[in-house]
Amino acid sequence: MTLAAPANPNIRPAAVLTPDVEAISRIEAIKTVLRVLTQTTGLRLAVVARVTVDAWTCCAVLDEMNFGLRPGDTLLIGTTFCNTVRGSVAPLLISHAAQDPRFKDHPARKLYGIESYVAVPLYRRNGDLFGVMCALDANPATIADDKVEVLRHMADLVGHQLEQEEVLSDRDTQLMSAREAALLREQLMGIVSHDLRNPLNAISLSASTLMRRTDLDDRARRGLRRILDSSDRANRLILDLLDFTHVRTGVALPVKPTPVDLHELTQQVVDEVQLTSPERTLNVALEGNARGTWDPDRVAQVLTNLLSNAVHYSEPGTAIHVETRGDAQGVVLSVRNKGTPIAKELLPVLFEPMTRGTTEGSERRSVGLGLFIVNQIALAHGGHVDVVSTVEAGTTFRVHLPRRG
Repeated sequence: MTLAAPANPNIRPAAVLTPDVEAISRIEAIKTVLRVLTQTTGLRLAVVARVTVDAWTCCAVLDEMNFGLRPGDTLLIGTTFCNTVRGSVAPLLISHAAQDPRFKDHPARKLYGIESYVAVPLYRRNGDLFGVMCALDANPATIADDKVEVLRHMADLVGHQLEQEEVLSDRDTQLMSAREAALLREQLMGIVSHDLRNPLNAISLSASTLMRRTDLDDRARRGLRRILDSSDRANRLILDLLDFTHVRTGVALPVKPTPVDLHELTQQVVDEVQLTSPERTLNVALEGNARGTWDPDRVAQVLTNLLSNAVHYSEPGTAIHVETRGDAQGVVLSVRNKGTPIAKELLPVLFEPMTRGTTEGSERRSVGLGLFIVNQIALAHGGHVDVVSTVEAGTTFRVHLPRRG
């Protein structure tokens, strides 16, 4: 839609509304304030203007004399009486500009035909000058000095509301930016996680097929084993990313409980990890009754993540101890290893996503998403995870699973 040209050719119509104009327009009482302003002064044009050294912008207007101003329109700052208010930072009252030696040759009278004018500075609550609240008319008018005080009180009201609107606007912007960033992050992780699975599956399938050949020497077989191990680690990371994306959208991690013996499951997972880390010693202790109702795939995921961390971050040549202990309430799965202890200040946030459990200057220790997923799986079963990490005892993660988790 094409806007009609303003009645005064010296008015420059707005291309877009600035944040200042929008902030004033959101003040619910602004129209009432302008109405009171015209009724109090008897002048037919009331304006709230953003006034700076370089520009004059109409933010809100009540026009009963067909001057032609609309919100967003601008005037050359030097052609306005408001520029005088800005410069003096004081109220201004003009009853008849043509007879006032100060203003008889002023551009505001010559270009716009303004004869009467009253205005006060408009401040933000922090004391910064925002602009001017003014009333004006093409006809001379006698305006009592006490009207200026009324304008001052109304300007204080608008300034207070302006600050509230700007605070709310900033808060809305921050919330929107946070939501957009979160949505983009979740979408990106979902896309990357899914799209990575196809080439990784192809790599794993090809490597597994080649491993079946009987004409491979030891060097080629070791290379293929490294490919398969790397592919398995990447697939575990993808599963963690998918779970992370799922949880961050506000949906509980899905579990499918079924009767299972966690002693058997623990031994199975330890055997699988032992195959990929034959140089490490994994000690297993199984105590008490470990039968109950849990999601076996999810519990296996917990143990795999904890054992992978233990293998990667423990001191080479040291044993890793795995225990499954059943009692009347449930089962406790624990994994203990020797290594650099986790810094005390990181322990309270260790199960947050992307938290690195490192000491200063260490590039080896990183918990990534693994512990976040471990904790989420425990919570999904009605359980919890705790950790103890000291120089003397090493690092022990304990996963408490209620028997009816």
